[in-house]
Amino acid sequence: ITDSKGVNGYYVYRATTPGGQTSTPETDFWIRGTSYVDTKITSGTTYYYIVRPVLGDNSFGTASNEVGVSYQRAITLKATLNTGNVTLEWNAITDSRGINGYYVYKATTAGGQSSLPETDFWIKGTSYVDTKVAPGTTYYYIVKPVYGDRSIGMPSNEVAVSCQKIYGTIQLTVGNAIMLVNGKLMEIDPGRGTAPVLKDARTMLPIRAVIEAMGGTVDFISGEQKLIIRWNGKTVYMWIGKTTITVDGVNKTIDVAPYYSDTGRTLVPMRFVLENLGCAIDWDGNTQTAIITYLLNSGTYYPPTPPETTTTAGIWAGVWYTSLGKLTINQNGIYITGSYGGSKTIEGVISGNTVYGVYTDRGCMGGFEFQIASDGQRFDGCYGSIEKQKRHWCEWDGKRESDPLFKYLKQVSSGIDDFSGIWDTDIGRMHITQNGSSVTATYKDNGVIRGTVSSNKLTGTFQLGKATGTIEIYLLDGNRKLIGHFGSNDTARQDWREFDGEKEN
Repeated sequence: ITDSKGVNGYYVYRATTPGGQTSTPETDFWIRGTSYVDTKITSGTTYYYIVRPVLGDNSFGTASNEVGVSYQRAITLKATLNTGNVTLEWNAITDSRGINGYYVYKATTAGGQSSLPETDFWIKGTSYVDTKVAPGTTYYYIVKPVYGDRSIGMPSNEVAVSCQKIYGTIQLTVGNAIMLVNGKLMEIDPGRGTAPVLKDARTMLPIRAVIEAMGGTVDFISGEQKLIIRWNGKTVYMWIGKTTITVDGVNKTIDVAPYYSDTGRTLVPMRFVLENLGCAIDWDGNTQTAIITYLLNSGTYYPPTPPETTTTAGIWAGVWYTSLGKLTINQNGIYITGSYGGSKTIEGVISGNTVYGVYTDRGCMGGFEFQIASDGQRFDGCYGSIEKQKRHWCEWDGKRESDPLFKYLKQVSSGIDDFSGIWDTDIGRMHITQNGSSVTATYKDNGVIRGTVSSNKLTGTFQLGKATGTIEIYLLDGNRKLIGHFGSNDTARQDWREFDGEKEN
């Protein structure tokens, strides 16, 4: 600025609340130019700044307008839930000091991460797969950059991941006497150091540790050199030195026979046994690691092994109006969770266009199966007791809620329209009063609307006599017209009654 007294420079003042600046400026000296870089900031904090000129007689001029700035973290972290692991991904950043890599931090409470990262080394890339996860546990992750001078940068956003509780995982590595069972490290053969080995291109291991970790049993009849393996309602018989096995009474042939190890343990071909029990096995040839996936609770209505990761991300997520009431579904990968009718819940797994799962209703549990239509807007389903055959189950159908008026929303990041005025509408003459974003309105004889405005949309509640519900109104055509709809929270928006109106001059 210019002034008859002259301008020595400018002072910058900062606060963390609007209008909260004190008389102490950010610098002990006035700033000669017209810019200032504030480096004393904390991630996630909003700062409010004003500037005042220092005139030639050292008096202060009028303060500037106030600006609020929320410092956003440079790293944005995202998480994907998989069977037996969580995949973390983030964006790369740059710094004048260089970037050595990144540290991942994990906790089981929000904000509870310690100073100890998940790895002893910094991660060179921008992704990390956490296999040390337990079904049914919620984890909270952040990522921090490691600069070229080895100092640690500001954290990313925190992401929360609730691990599915449908399938368990066990990881075993050739030559390693430790296995990873649902996120916990355990000895395969305590005190003996027995580890999986490769024989004739087959992974051999002491099967008892794995079967018992899965909740099954292994018995050995020494006189017959016979193993009896039971899990999830299936029974497998094997014999030392023989390539014939029986699965639920059916004879099968394997290409490597069970044998005694140097430590006196019986080793069996892992894949043949577990796949015949209904488990899934993946093999990582780089690390020679086998990953076993199995159903945690055999008394539930799920596929024995998890389906492949779905490519239809979020296809089930949303609000559905069903024959059993309003159902809200959340989807993460191939897993869904949801709630309906207050405290009733569902949990399931997606396979193609079908969800298989269980529901809980006032302490009772049953199974359900939904099949989504090709347009993604409806599903046909059924539910019932797991003990009953599916043909005796009841119907459970639904349609997805859609918002036919959403297309009228202005896509702006700030600012609101003014609904104030008298409107001639299909539902009667409407008198709207707006104070900031708060709105009250009257219509007909005793109808009342109360709500708030965001952009050009008014969202609120209405009451007309004994009738109550939700109402949404959009301003159009230079704020001279409006269109809206209203209805019950128990009814999908596409079934609400629509109305329109024009502003009176």
